[in-house]
Amino acid sequence: MSQDPPSTKGSIPSQVSIRFGQVFRRYFVAGLATLFPVAVTMLLVWQIFLFTDGLLGRLLGIKIPGLGLVVTLIVILVVGVFSIHFFGRVLFRTVETWLARLPFVRKIYPAVKQLAEFLFDETGRQTAFRRVVLVQYPRLGLYSVALVTNESSTTVTGRQQTLLTLMIPTPPSPLTGPIIFLPQEEVIPLQMTVEEAFKLVLSGGVVAPSLQPAARV
Repeated sequence: MSQDPPSTKGSIPSQVSIRFGQVFRRYFVAGLATLFPVAVTMLLVWQIFLFTDGLLGRLLGIKIPGLGLVVTLIVILVVGVFSIHFFGRVLFRTVETWLARLPFVRKIYPAVKQLAEFLFDETGRQTAFRRVVLVQYPRLGLYSVALVTNESSTTVTGRQQTLLTLMIPTPPSPLTGPIIFLPQEEVIPLQMTVEEAFKLVLSGGVVAPSLQPAARV
C-alpha cells in the first residue's frame, strides 16, 4: 500500500518567516550601523548646545534665541583650531593617556577614536587603507572585498615575494574583520574607493558599486 508523501504546506509559512527575519535583521543592522556615528555626533552637539544655552541663560538672566547655537559652533571651531596646533596636540595626547588608564573608559575610547578618525580624517583613511581589492576568501571560489593595509617583501613562504596585509571588513562594522596575508599576484585590484567599500559593508551589500578591475600597481 503506497503512502502519500509528507505534506510540505506547513513548512512554507515557517520558511517565509525565517526568510523575512533574516532580511529584516540584515537591513536593521545595516541601518543601525549607518546611523550610529551620525546619532553620536548629533547627540554630542546637542548636549554642548544645551549646556552652553543653559549657562548663557543663567549668566545673562534672559534667553536669546539662537545664541546657544552660535556659541556651540564657536566652541567646536575653537577646539578644532586648538587641536591642530602643537600645544593642543600635546594637551589632548595627555588627556588620552589619562583616559587610557581608566578601567571602563579604556575599553571604549580607542574604538570610538578610531571610528571618528576614519569618519572625519581623510588623510587617516588614506594612510590606514591604501586600496581595495578582491580576494578568494574564505575559500576558493568565494570572493570577498578586502582593504590593503600594508605590504612587505619576504621569504617567509620559501621564496622571495610580496605579501599584502589585508583586512576583510565585516558587517555591521567595517573596522572589524580578519587579517590575512596574501601574495600580491593573487589579489584582484578594484576600481573602488575605500569610502565605497565601507558603504558596501555598512549597507550589508545594498549599496553595491560595480566590481570593475583596476590596473595592477
